[in-house]
Amino acid sequence: MDSNLGRAGFRIGVFVVLMSGGLLLLLKKGSAEYILMQVTFVLGLIFLAVIIFLVRYSQRP
Repeated sequence: MDSNLGRAGFRIGVFVVLMSGGLLLLLKKGSAEYILMQVTFVLGLIFLAVIIFLVRYSQRP
């Protein structure tokens, strides 16, 4: 995997996780927006895990 592609994916994933995590602190629990931010937060974490796995896997000799 190209290092710039991995870096860009990681930055996008961190941005999504931080923004959705910050909004989770501000939104009222039980609202539709809160549930949507929970889903976005989990998807961002999954995206980060996949990016980290792909970068680690591509660096194997």
